[in-house]
Amino acid sequence: MINFLILILGVVLAGTPYNQKKVLVLSDNPAVYVSHSQFFNLLSKQYRVDYKNIQSNTFNLQLFGEWQYDHLILFSSTVDLKVSMQELLDFYDSGRNILLLGSTDQSKYFRKFLNSFGLDMHEYGSSVVDYFNNIKGNQNVVTTSNMNIVKVDKPIAYQGAGLSMTPYETFQVFGLVRGSETAFSGPNLSHNIIYVGATQGRNNARFVATGSWEMLSDEFLNNSNLGNQMLAEEIIRWGFGQSKILKAENLTHRRLDSDDIKPYNYRLREDCYFSIDIYEWDYQNDQWIPYISTDNDVLLEFVMLDPYYRVPLKKGKGPKYELSFKIPDVYGVFQFKINYLKPGYTFLKVAEKITVRPFRHDEYGRYLVQALPYYFSSFGTMAGFIVFLIAFLLNK
Repeated sequence: MINFLILILGVVLAGTPYNQKKVLVLSDNPAVYVSHSQFFNLLSKQYRVDYKNIQSNTFNLQLFGEWQYDHLILFSSTVDLKVSMQELLDFYDSGRNILLLGSTDQSKYFRKFLNSFGLDMHEYGSSVVDYFNNIKGNQNVVTTSNMNIVKVDKPIAYQGAGLSMTPYETFQVFGLVRGSETAFSGPNLSHNIIYVGATQGRNNARFVATGSWEMLSDEFLNNSNLGNQMLAEEIIRWGFGQSKILKAENLTHRRLDSDDIKPYNYRLREDCYFSIDIYEWDYQNDQWIPYISTDNDVLLEFVMLDPYYRVPLKKGKGPKYELSFKIPDVYGVFQFKINYLKPGYTFLKVAEKITVRPFRHDEYGRYLVQALPYYFSSFGTMAGFIVFLIAFLLNK
């Protein structure tokens, strides 16, 4: 009976929010819990959420060497955070995710923290202005439909400071939401403004930052003409590692004329077949589905120090990507390598080492085309010697 009760208790606890991942929300303004109630409702459906004051000493990100939270949400303020910046960076380096909601008057602490992720906030007190794309003529409440990675089918409203980054997109730092061409910010009329910026580390941890608290407030989320509700859902999914997640399985290679999987070595100039299964996480159905690359950008490298081949894999059935190629005429230690760095998706790095050997003595052909001149010269010398020998003997 006791064992049965323990089993029932275990099943009940497994379904409670305490089994979910934990999110820590830090803010020094209690009013945000009312003004952003819709956003926090979205969070609480999927996560166990703890709310703490930014100046409080009653929480620990790390305790006895163990991280206490999986994700962190920071509402920036004019005062500094009690937690050291290095501890926040260590939290991120451990593979955990951070969402920073900024404001026009946030302290140097948060501005410097932004710089650690390749992002920069515009001047103190400056806010984004747009005289053409705004709500009800208020040029400080701007709208945009310029989205990247996240999918939102309605314009979103934004009120706050602008962000900037390097003038080109990289595979680690990019803008999720950008301003329209008519938006500007600050005394220098900064164009190409970022409203929501993101960074993905090589460990696939994600950092999302915005210069606007109001963007995720109930005022904008409850407006059915705006896409802020969808954007909030997309930020939670992408920023906390629910979408754009890839994994690779079933790496196989073999000789094209053999069924022997993953041989230890290959011979020069042999025909080789390579395949790998790539999946994407479907957060709606909680399952892995075949990943479909629309850009034909999944590349296979055959590497010894430098790549001898760098060729796109062909899409096969289901999750399979495959390719047949000829081993180069160089022997040594090679690697099959896939280094897939598509912006917005988790980085996919796969490598397997193999050996390429030269021909054995009994694997060369009887006659080589390249050696025909030598064959002719050898037989010609022999024939000349015989002719000379016959002529010499007959003249005796």
